[in-house]
This record gives sequence, structure tokens and C-alpha cells, in this order.
Amino acid sequence: MSLIGMAQGAGVEWVRTSPSEDAGKRRDDLEAELRALRDEVRRLKQQVDALATEAERPSIQDERVPTHVARFDEALEGGVPRGSIVTIMGPGGSMKTSLALHILTRNRTQGRRGVYVTVEENRDSILRTMRHLGLGTEEDFIVDIARLRTEHEGAEEVRDWLRVLKDFLERRRDQKQISLVMIDSLDVLASMAHVVNARNELFNFFQFLRSLGVTTFVVADQDPLRPGIAPDVAFLSDGVLELRFSGAGEGKVQLLLRCAKMRYTDHLRDYFVLTYRNGFAAKPYEAPRTSRWRRS
Repeated sequence: MSLIGMAQGAGVEWVRTSPSEDAGKRRDDLEAELRALRDEVRRLKQQVDALATEAERPSIQDERVPTHVARFDEALEGGVPRGSIVTIMGPGGSMKTSLALHILTRNRTQGRRGVYVTVEENRDSILRTMRHLGLGTEEDFIVDIARLRTEHEGAEEVRDWLRVLKDFLERRRDQKQISLVMIDSLDVLASMAHVVNARNELFNFFQFLRSLGVTTFVVADQDPLRPGIAPDVAFLSDGVLELRFSGAGEGKVQLLLRCAKMRYTDHLRDYFVLTYRNGFAAKPYEAPRTSRWRRS
């Protein structure tokens, strides 16, 4: 018996489709596959675009905190790498405090919260410096270590002032999520804390500051006759901004600034002449020319 006869005998009715119906079904299947393919391509494109955007976005390690010193940030690839510990180092009278206040207040105007821990000068003295520089009169970010001393229980017996400062910074970070810390000056803080092994104790303190995820600037004195902790601070810091004086001829003196060290940065090491007029500005240093005519 043929297959058709068997199907008819079993009561099965064969339905024959026309060629046009077969073509229509294949066309519908093909369009469905094309739609699915286009959806997949669109999804992959969105993923690629998202990955490209993420790659272009700077990572935390690549973000820069500007010094807002005109022409100087260009020599630092845009500023200080976020999370670094940078020492502002120089002799007395070289505007270390002024530069630190300038960096902090200018960054605050861009939304970066920070605290200025003054160890050597009191709050009124810092505010007077700010008014003189035209940096405003806000004081909510100024922390006077002397007040911490009076507020801390058993302060007269306290010797570990580094621990006191750590406790304060942890509380301040938890309250307001600070991103910048200024400490002025590290020499006086180390003296108050009775630091004996500067390199070891400052190493631990710097590790604590890095664990906070903040960018820190510390002020340190640089005196060739009394080196103090300056060599240890420079060694442990991620960056060093060095201030110094230089003769400009005919009895004039210039204030110079250079980046002596900055990790993760292809920076210039040349000196800049630093000036202040409604803000700090730097220009390349040029050695004074000697006069061709000298009096005998």
C-alpha cells in the first residue's frame, strides 16, 4: 500500500500548501531573525559605548587636584594626583602657609571639602592671613590644634598628638566626607607628639592619611642649618613643592617655586618665579643678567 493510501486509511488528511504560502512563511521567519539580529547588534553597541565611556572617564588614581597657581599646574599634568601626600617645603617667610590656604580655598570653591589644621598659628592669625590674601573670611574649615588640646579628655597628659589628630580626622571624614587635608606645620606637630623616630612614626601617620582617601598637603620648614624632620618628610611624601629665595640682582629677591618630586607625574623640575596678585601665578625663572659695565 502506498503512503497516501495508508494515510487515508488511518483517517489522516494531508494538507498541501501552495508555493506562495511557503514563501510567505519563510519571509516571516527571515524578518523575525533579522529583527532579533538587529536587537542583538543594538545591545552590543550599547555595551561597547558604555565600555568606551568608562575607559574615557578618569579613574580615582588619574584624577588631579589643581594648585590653582597660574601656569604651574601645566607643569604637573594638571595638578596633584588625588590621594597623594604633598609637602610644601621652604624657609621661614616663603609664603608656605599662604600657598596652602590658597590651594585649599580655591579647591573649596569647586566643591572639594577640606580642613586646615593649624598647629603653629591660632585661628585668628590664619583668618588675618586669609583676609590679607583676599581669600574670604570663612572659618568653618579651620581647625586649631590648641582647641583640640582643651577639648580632649586628659589633654595635659596627652603625648600622642598624632593619635588625637587621627581621631579628629576620622570623625570629620565620617561627618562631611572631606577630600582635602592641610597640616601646618608638621614640624610643630612632631614636636608636640614627641616624635623620636621621625621616619618610622611619620610613615605610619602618612599611611593613615592615605587610608582616609584624602589628598593631604603638609607644611614643613627647610633650614640647611637645622634640617630637622625635613629630609624624612621629603622622603616619605608622594610629592614635594619647594619654595626658596633667589637674588634677582641689584639687591632684589625673588620667591621661587618648583616641583622637586611628584609620583605618577611627568613634571618639570625647573624653578618658577612665584608672585601673588589676586591669586598665585608662576612664570619660568630666568637667571639675572650681569651688567656688561661694572664700576671699578
